Amino acid sequence: MIRTMAIPTMMLLAACGSATVASEDAQAKTAAATTKPLDIAGLRPGMKTADALAFVKQGGWAVRANPGDSWAETVEQAVAQRLQKLPASSKRTGVYSYSATKGEETLSFNIDPTPDGGRLGLVQYRAPQAGRTYAQIRTEVIGRYGPSIYGPRQAVLIAPRGKDGETLSLDVDSTGMHLTLMPAAAAASEARAVIDRAVTARVGSVGKSF
Repeated sequence: MIRTMAIPTMMLLAACGSATVASEDAQAKTAAATTKPLDIAGLRPGMKTADALAFVKQGGWAVRANPGDSWAETVEQAVAQRLQKLPASSKRTGVYSYSATKGEETLSFNIDPTPDGGRLGLVQYRAPQAGRTYAQIRTEVIGRYGPSIYGPRQAVLIAPRGKDGETLSLDVDSTGMHLTLMPAAAAASEARAVIDRAVTARVGSVGKSF
């Protein structure tokens, strides 16, 4: 009797396991196909700095600038690097990033220097757990952004890629929940290319005579 039931039982368990994996695979494929734009508190990589500042201030955030290189200083540094010279010390008259607070929530966004005043790069958000479990926070984030592309067993939630290739991740630790929105690799490459084109306009092409 025991031997007779063992095979069907094993087959049933195997089928259930396969169904679970298939379900998670289907969820991942559905998530990967999502192409909606991603944002944190209305901020998206690639936004103009002026637009982002206006938006967060309108939302009641207190904003502080963190010094960094301006567009002109960024180009000067890149020119020196292209010519293999020691760059002059930067006066850091630009902004590297902005930090914003609203109650116990914090928001930060990096600025990629551009001729038109800068564009947003990495965007990060933090909030306390406020009595919520990791599972509850994860459910809230999934409801906002969509299922994790790595399925429910992954400790760190990675949302589907956004319309422009940006990615969002969730992590929860003793300090609270952390959301990170990263620009697409293509956007990061374009940010570097903008600087390279400005340098070439200044010094001409170097290393192109072969």
